[in-house]
Amino acid sequence: MKVTLIRITPEAINAIETAASNCYDSEPTDGKIANSCYNSGHLSVLEFADIHFKVEGISRACANQILRHRTGKFEQRSQRYCKESGFEYVTPPSIQDNVQANKLYEEFIHKTQDYYDYLIDMDVPKEDARYVLPNACDTVLDVKFDLRNFIHFCNDRLCARAQWEIRGVAKEMVRLVVEQEPKCKPWLVPKCEIYTGYPFCTETKSCGRHPKLKDIYKIYEENKEKEVN
Repeated sequence: MKVTLIRITPEAINAIETAASNCYDSEPTDGKIANSCYNSGHLSVLEFADIHFKVEGISRACANQILRHRTGKFEQRSQRYCKESGFEYVTPPSIQDNVQANKLYEEFIHKTQDYYDYLIDMDVPKEDARYVLPNACDTVLDVKFDLRNFIHFCNDRLCARAQWEIRGVAKEMVRLVVEQEPKCKPWLVPKCEIYTGYPFCTETKSCGRHPKLKDIYKIYEENKEKEVN
């Protein structure tokens, strides 16, 4: 997997604050206004910063998860027009670490590569031969988010409950963006850490990193009862 930051809005924080300053008849600062807007929920101003990535060597399964973020802009390598003979593929660690499972997986992939080539040799169009290609087949995506929707992507996909591959993509995206705009780092977190002073988990199957919201309420009610008594 390879993630490249193609471009980011120059002086992204300044671009956000320039837009926000128009709302409040103020002057841009060095991040104070942007933070204030984020913390108060005035998120529309974050849409004035754009981020463009190129993501290579991920599976079609992972790409499909990224494409579900409909607020982004995407262009994907076309299996309809591009020949996929000898396609590269992604192997999940849970399969790679299991000798028997990995053997079966490799056999399936290699047979699929052969079947695809057989169909092409039979003059079956690429757009139809692709029907035998697996989700493991790797792909290339160009991805563009405005900062507001990139934050939402990170909130969802940095969560421990996200699948390993897309979580890896999100982590690398964050690393690249923070290198360019360090002031964005506090916003690019899993959803359990959006509220830094009161972190809590909304997942049914929590990783245990932070308490569930219902547990926080329970503690609150217990403390409240103690105060009354």
